[in-house]
Amino acid sequence: MLYDVDRGTGIATITLNRPEKHNALSVPMRDRIVDLIAEVDEDDDVRAVVFRGKGRSFCSGNEINEEWGQRRPHERRRTLAVGYRYGADMAWGRLGFSQAVSRCAKVTVAQVHGYCAAAAYFMIACKVDLVLAAEDARIGALEARFLGPAGAVASVHINRILGMKAARRTGYTAQPMSGLEAQRLGLVYACAPAAELATLTEAVVRRVAMRSPAEVDHLVARLRAAEALMNTSVPSITGLLVSHFLQPGQDEADFWRTAKEVGVGGALDADKALRGAADPRSRGVTNVEGTS
Repeated sequence: MLYDVDRGTGIATITLNRPEKHNALSVPMRDRIVDLIAEVDEDDDVRAVVFRGKGRSFCSGNEINEEWGQRRPHERRRTLAVGYRYGADMAWGRLGFSQAVSRCAKVTVAQVHGYCAAAAYFMIACKVDLVLAAEDARIGALEARFLGPAGAVASVHINRILGMKAARRTGYTAQPMSGLEAQRLGLVYACAPAAELATLTEAVVRRVAMRSPAEVDHLVARLRAAEALMNTSVPSITGLLVSHFLQPGQDEADFWRTAKEVGVGGALDADKALRGAADPRSRGVTNVEGTS
């Protein structure tokens, strides 16, 4: 993770710096995001924060090649007990980098290019205030082809942003959206060719950061309060999280078992035999690992 603050403009930048893995988010990276957002919240000079990725992609999602037991030494898989603990921790704001993103006291912006997949899609792009994307970006929960549509909690935000029909299109087909399509659906604020994306982001974020700190604080607080009234606050959706853990699917269990035996790439290859499945590694960037 790279972090920088331009004191002259009031813009902070958080860069995902794992290009060899399309910036797949490891446990330490997610923890670091939480720490950096806390630093942003306490920095009076900062008015906006930009998330971006180094290399060919913004982010390919959570790192699923890493041992899930890293979360706690005795936890090899998510259980109902873990689900209850996770839901309770989220409700009190003690856990979850996505909650840190959605609760950030400053204006949050994602600069998306290449893949914005899985957790990066529904835990960053769907949570920040503004998304600016390359026209040819590949955005979506690509793992839906073997795990089904996004989990219950993520679906709340996806349905709210994209609308029910568009959310079903992306969930059931597992086909990624281009930046242009994501803009038409309302997820992305503005698009540009990949080579011009950084310039577009700078122009938009500078416009936001020109407002006074007091004005930015007021606007952000109003928007966060409005979201709570729309039943997308954490306490309102904790029950959905628990219900998700109560409904494991056989396809999901099969995928994790195969991944453990032959790796993520092998599990994706094995899953390609499913009728109608769309290979998330096709049509553009290849050799993607770490989507979850």
